[in-house]
Amino acid sequence: MKFIADAMLGRLAKQLRLLGFDVHYDPALTDNELLRIALSENRIILTRDRGFASRPLAGNSLLIDADRVDDQISQFRAAFSREMPGHIPLTRCSVCNHALIPLARQDARDRVPRHVYDRQEEFLTCPECGRIYWRGSHVSRMARPQRGAQTKSRSEG
Repeated sequence: MKFIADAMLGRLAKQLRLLGFDVHYDPALTDNELLRIALSENRIILTRDRGFASRPLAGNSLLIDADRVDDQISQFRAAFSREMPGHIPLTRCSVCNHALIPLARQDARDRVPRHVYDRQEEFLTCPECGRIYWRGSHVSRMARPQRGAQTKSRSEG
């Protein structure tokens, strides 16, 4: 399943990406552009806009009622838990949504904090933006249904 989030759901989009979901997000998109992408890429629309969700072409959508991102994630999980195969956290870039690829540990040495490099054996990177990720204690917290995701990453400097 692939998703597209409207401009009001940037934090949710980021958290869902960290949880392993493919979520297109661009706050500059108009409603019509959002619809065009959703239809052409077979994406489910995530929106907070009741009027937008009621449009005939937006039939494949989830209206997010919650204000807090933790509650939004809970609503998302409740709506899609039966339809989704297992997803793997930390497989997508939280910034640009590209699939992450392995990064050799020695290549991460000067690109992450020293304490992280000393404690971690495996690193991932986004081939698009260069952001680096690692599986710290935040990954287990992300997977818990009652909590929102937190990540540790560092952009290229």
